Amino acid sequence: MSEAKKQLGVAAANLVESGSIVGLGTGTTAAFFIESLAKRCEKSLSIKAVASSIASSTLAKKLGIDLIDIDKIDHIDIYIDGADEVDQKKQMIKGAGAALLKEKILAAFSKKTIIMIDEKKLVDKLGKVLLPVEIVPFASNLTKLQLEKLGYLSDYRKDEKGSFLLTDNQNYILDLKLPHLLDDPTLVHKNIISIPGVIETGLFIDLADRVIIANEKAELEFIS
Repeated sequence: MSEAKKQLGVAAANLVESGSIVGLGTGTTAAFFIESLAKRCEKSLSIKAVASSIASSTLAKKLGIDLIDIDKIDHIDIYIDGADEVDQKKQMIKGAGAALLKEKILAAFSKKTIIMIDEKKLVDKLGKVLLPVEIVPFASNLTKLQLEKLGYLSDYRKDEKGSFLLTDNQNYILDLKLPHLLDDPTLVHKNIISIPGVIETGLFIDLADRVIIANEKAELEFIS
């Protein structure tokens, strides 16, 4: 699907207007977008950007994109990212790249959020994939046990060395196995986020304005 992701990145980059402050997502599809955005900047596009992760910031700097301190801005014009699952109402599960907290902040404060996915990630109901939840390290096992009481079995996400993965915010990620497909993602988010120790969930509710979908032939469809 690399060609499809490339075309998604090109299409999303073409939606960015000069003078914009652009939020950069995280992950493989977002990386294609950042590369396409950089190519436009090499020509005539003039933008400033904020990144949702160290990885995306590093890539953007390498490609010459003008990054700005997020605490020096008062708005974000457009945020562009991928997703793990998107349902028919544009509700999402995100967080495979372990950047869900910063991703949600950028999506929530952006005037417009564009999501890029391949067609396999478009579902009738969310819940086939694992649901990432970011938690503080302190008393993390108690937080994990409380989630289990709600019916959500989970595993700590590990890094390549087998240690607990630390997010850019120095927190842990629990990947939850949902017991069934979600009829009410909003309620699930509220139940999980209410647990002390939980910082954020990978359920992105009412945050996507537009979804770009690529099939295996790299043909694109836009859903608003």
